[in-house]
Amino acid sequence: MTSTKPQRRLSMRGLIEIHKQLLARYGGQSREVDLVKLELALMRAVSFAADNKKFMRARLAAGYAWSLLKARPFTEGNEMVALAAMVVLLEMYEVEWKCGEVEETAMVLEAAEKTVTEDDWTEWVVRNTAGKKPNKE
Repeated sequence: MTSTKPQRRLSMRGLIEIHKQLLARYGGQSREVDLVKLELALMRAVSFAADNKKFMRARLAAGYAWSLLKARPFTEGNEMVALAAMVVLLEMYEVEWKCGEVEETAMVLEAAEKTVTEDDWTEWVVRNTAGKKPNKE
């Protein structure tokens, strides 16, 4: 019996590296991370796609971002890491992300300020994905 659950995941180590790279690129002082909050965020993210419904990969990516935004495991840069984690996971699955930078920023800030619901967030992510990326041949 084959599993329909996603096989690719983001790891704690990978997210810490993304955080480190973002701080180096955009500035920031603290590389501190609450490992318990980070681990809980990763476990929570997987539940977004656990039901194997349509748009599973986009919903999983939404789950990573949402969980990181809510858990806030990093002393600073949680919003940047959440968005980067979502886009990285979509890239891993070769799912095209078609949202502009201004809208991304607005949605991430709204989610961080708790003016967007989890369902609204997930719907927004699904709406801004376009399935598999076309081959570049």
